Amino acid sequence: MELGFLPVSIPLTWVLLAVLPVLFYLYAIRPLQALKKMGVSGPKPLPLIGNLHQTMKAGFYSIEAQRDGITTYGTVYGKFSGRTPHLMISDPEMLREIFVKQFHKFANRAPEGMSLDVKPQSRMLTSLVDEDWKNVRSTITPAFSGGKLKLMTEAMNSCADLLVGNIGNFREKGESFDTKELTGAFTTDVIARTGYGLDVDSQRNPEDPFVVNLKKAFSFNFKNPVLWLFCMFPSLMKPILEKFNYSFMDKDATDFFYNILEQVMEMRQNGQGRVDFMQLMMDAHKDDDVDNIDAKETKVQETKKPLTKDDVVANAFLLFIAGYETTATTMAFTLYNLALHQEAQDRVREEINQVMEDRDLVDYEAVHNMPYLDMCVNETLRMYSPVASIGRVAGEEAKLKWLTIPKNMMIIVPVLGIHYDPERWPEPDKFIPERFTKEEKEKRDPFDWLPFGAGPRNCLGMRLAMMELKVGLTRVLMKYRIVTGPDTDIPLKIMKSKQFPTPENGIRLRAELLQPESD
Repeated sequence: MELGFLPVSIPLTWVLLAVLPVLFYLYAIRPLQALKKMGVSGPKPLPLIGNLHQTMKAGFYSIEAQRDGITTYGTVYGKFSGRTPHLMISDPEMLREIFVKQFHKFANRAPEGMSLDVKPQSRMLTSLVDEDWKNVRSTITPAFSGGKLKLMTEAMNSCADLLVGNIGNFREKGESFDTKELTGAFTTDVIARTGYGLDVDSQRNPEDPFVVNLKKAFSFNFKNPVLWLFCMFPSLMKPILEKFNYSFMDKDATDFFYNILEQVMEMRQNGQGRVDFMQLMMDAHKDDDVDNIDAKETKVQETKKPLTKDDVVANAFLLFIAGYETTATTMAFTLYNLALHQEAQDRVREEINQVMEDRDLVDYEAVHNMPYLDMCVNETLRMYSPVASIGRVAGEEAKLKWLTIPKNMMIIVPVLGIHYDPERWPEPDKFIPERFTKEEKEKRDPFDWLPFGAGPRNCLGMRLAMMELKVGLTRVLMKYRIVTGPDTDIPLKIMKSKQFPTPENGIRLRAELLQPESD
């Protein structure tokens, strides 16, 4: 076929051959100049895929990759997810602007078009944006007050006693145990009981449906080709995935928890209410109890609107999956660190014995009177942060020092790189709880430690998680000395393909019964 209207007849094929390279340049190559125009350096991207090939090779949870990025390119550099530029920022002054001072410009977690409108995930607090997020956050926040946490003391201790019993069973057999399996069952029981009034027996039954489906919820596959297509062609893939109600979270797990939580809501509406987080969330818009809420939280305590059914179910599900993994993981790694550092374990136990001398239950006041245990947990959170990175998006143009960030630009805060930066943390591979004494914390920039994020959009369940894991750790250390065994990996080999810190061979530890005089 020839184009006769041109001065010289030219075959259509020739025209296409001339036009396609131009279109390819405009679509696949020209966008890759965005960071360079901003004066930001970074690893060289490839057309269409950007730096996704490097991300896939390095892994999602990679201390080395994040640390090398900061070392090579500095505290501000750029990468591309497909054609979309991302800024990797670890400069503490800029982080203060992003998380606190200019929070109103960086309130959301993902750019427009990069999140799927699929329920229940789209109604989770982590996915909500702008006023929608602010309303749900301010409505749920009172459920995590100190007063509410105090009501959960007895249930937490009861679940901790089961954990101690499980560890005792392995001790009697002279066997090691998979620490994460036991702490995961403990956190499942605690959240089910304190959150929703459900008696789940996962500590006695590892095949309990709650445990099975929680594990499914975290079986996220970063090699999923649909995920990479979505990263490369978000505007094309988003409507297709939403049309088919496609989610990157396991559908069986989502359906299981959605059905369970719907049933709990129906029971509560029929008058079978209890004092737990589910009931508090259902009634939160009528709750004036904001005692002990951090000052940063009150910044979002504005107009409250009743939550929809989808809001309650989605965020109840979020509390379950977020609380299970992060708390169980931190408990397991803390026990590992204490097993490797017996002098620290002895000091924690001495502190515990003093605080618990006249107490039967590890209560709210008790866990707040154990500063050295808190230091050990904080150092563990630095070494094995439950989040590899934190995302924020610029809702409008923002100026950070020398850098002007355009609207809708994605910001990635490399938490692992910050936590292992030798300039901020000398000998970062070593477990040194004394980094978190009051004096040392005052010397350090608060944005050098970010396991729970920072500012008004930090982790809402942080206080629940910290109390829960400290109750469990206290109960265990009151009765047993935790030690390593011949099957303990030293050091641990962390799987880079996982979303959370996951040792290749688990955390195998052993327990020794304390002598009567040490109890």
